[in-house]
Amino acid sequence: MKQLTVSASDCSEEELVRAAGKGGLLIREGRKHVKVKTADGKFVTTIPRKKRLKRETVKGIVEELNKAGCNILAV
Repeated sequence: MKQLTVSASDCSEEELVRAAGKGGLLIREGRKHVKVKTADGKFVTTIPRKKRLKRETVKGIVEELNKAGCNILAV
């Protein structure tokens, strides 16, 4: 699988959701957060609905997505 890249300093919820979807994870839309699960239903992480996320938040979410099998690089 090709490695996806997201900008940790200027990243939105939409970019992380798109990257998780391309990584083969299931997306469940919520009101204030987006829940991400594996194909077999195991919970991976939540992504807050904000226009811009903090750098530390993005890095933590990317770390959890990578543990679930995605190949994402936060630069």
